[in-house]
Amino acid sequence: MQGGDSLYNRMATANLFKEAQDAELEYKARKVTDKISENMNVIANEPSLAFFRIQEHVRKSLPQLVETKHEVQDIQQKVQGASFDTEYATNAVKNLQKSSIHFQNIQDLMKNAMFMKQQIDYQHDRREQEKVRSSMYMSLTDEQLLSDSQSHDNEPLITPVNEPVEPVDREPLVAPGPLSVNAGAS
Repeated sequence: MQGGDSLYNRMATANLFKEAQDAELEYKARKVTDKISENMNVIANEPSLAFFRIQEHVRKSLPQLVETKHEVQDIQQKVQGASFDTEYATNAVKNLQKSSIHFQNIQDLMKNAMFMKQQIDYQHDRREQEKVRSSMYMSLTDEQLLSDSQSHDNEPLITPVNEPVEPVDREPLVAPGPLSVNAGAS
């Protein structure tokens, strides 16, 4: 053994504590001191043991760390995708709120178009009714005027150069058909 053991041997052989010593106690004390000195020798002379323990720890824990890292990266990608989707959705909602002016304009234009359509339909119905009334009361002289106006339709209108030409709204007149008693029933 080492130098520490010789000191122990000298102290054990000395008669200082003979009455308190027991053989079993002496054996256990010697065993403990041997182990302590051996451990001190290993620690002092083998620093690579610490590196071995570190390597062993890294080898055991590294695969779990790598797996956890991959899981965190996957979760991060999912969170980024969800964040992008929510930002896109909020921007779409904001743009819809901004477009309410356009929808209001469309609604106003549709109201105007419906009103114009009603006016056109009303004028068309009124003209149809006037045609029916005029055809019922048309006389022979009206038929002659109609034939005269149709013959003059092919002649060009002569107007002064500076005056604008306005189109003439000429509706063809319908000659009355034979009236019978059953005509109103059909």
